[in-house]
Amino acid sequence: MDLTFSEEEIEFRDELRDWLGSNPPGEEPRSDQDAAFAFRKEWQNSLFEGGWAAVHWPREYGGRDASLMQSAIFFEEMGRANAPLPANGLGLILAGPTIIAWGSDQQKDRFLLPILSAEEIWCQGFSEPEAGSDLAAVKTKAVQDGDEWVVTGQKVWTSVAQYSKWCMLVARTDPEAAKHKGLSYFLMDMEQEAVQIRPLVQITGEAEFNELFLEEARIPADNMLGGEGDGWNVALTTLMNERSGLGFFLQTQLRRALDRLVEDAKENGQIDDPVVAQALGEMHVRTETLRLLAYRGLSIIEQHGQPGPEGSLTKWLWSETNQMLSQLAVGIRGAKSLTEGDPWAYDLLRSRGNSIEGGTTEILKNIVAERVLGLPRK
Repeated sequence: MDLTFSEEEIEFRDELRDWLGSNPPGEEPRSDQDAAFAFRKEWQNSLFEGGWAAVHWPREYGGRDASLMQSAIFFEEMGRANAPLPANGLGLILAGPTIIAWGSDQQKDRFLLPILSAEEIWCQGFSEPEAGSDLAAVKTKAVQDGDEWVVTGQKVWTSVAQYSKWCMLVARTDPEAAKHKGLSYFLMDMEQEAVQIRPLVQITGEAEFNELFLEEARIPADNMLGGEGDGWNVALTTLMNERSGLGFFLQTQLRRALDRLVEDAKENGQIDDPVVAQALGEMHVRTETLRLLAYRGLSIIEQHGQPGPEGSLTKWLWSETNQMLSQLAVGIRGAKSLTEGDPWAYDLLRSRGNSIEGGTTEILKNIVAERVLGLPRK
């Protein structure tokens, strides 16, 4: 694909840069999780008021009808401006596009606008204690009771559940059907007593992830997305967006972090150490590879109309490289990188979750092997 920006794309980039210059995001609080989330919610509201909350959405639903290249430009410019991810990232990147693709007119009217404004936050109820990233192994069950579905089960690794109004929930509605066939996709209201949230405290001291315990939670039949038994296909739409939508933002953030580390190595003289120089060079190659993979994913969407399994490779490489970079920073910067308050100390601890969230590395490797390389299953 031609990576040269057209006049229209340059105009889009310059308009965004001007807006970011007039509306700088500021510095996100790092010592208080609630304050950080409130900051990102306010930031998303600023994006919404400026018309930038979801450029990739169709204009009729509050987006800008941005092309694939313009969407890539958007994420890159956000990364360069050191802007945080919006508070409702799961709503903007996952729930919104899935509802647009599969939802009824009534569902679109009800759910899309509050996603854009961050009035209603969304979480994702896919993973389970015994299912992990294997969606077909979901055991949470939903039984129809009149015009409602009654859901019982458990979900885990549910990001921002403690702040969420709604959950993208996959549950088994037909226990007799094949594993992939008996699933349905629901939009579940989190604000009911039958939904219990238990925070999972991470090594950083934050409770970013959560467990969900569902004890006969009730979901109106109108809140099923797609038809009964369509859950697998609807969920694939969500997963493909998850593993491709953040590629440009993440690779730009990684590049900025690497550039900061190179400056640190220059200041303390370690850049002259050939071992350090070689390690930084490897990080440069990995970061550049990630950027090109993100663009390759863009080309796949242009050819086939939807994200492909190649997005799994991008996420896998980012996870591995981000972990390697944070470890390298400790070696170059020394003990100060392990002191409380140092941003690299937080990044080192937080990066351990990169290989779990958004699909575990083991599952992503299987996807790449089977669906990208065409290797046989054992």
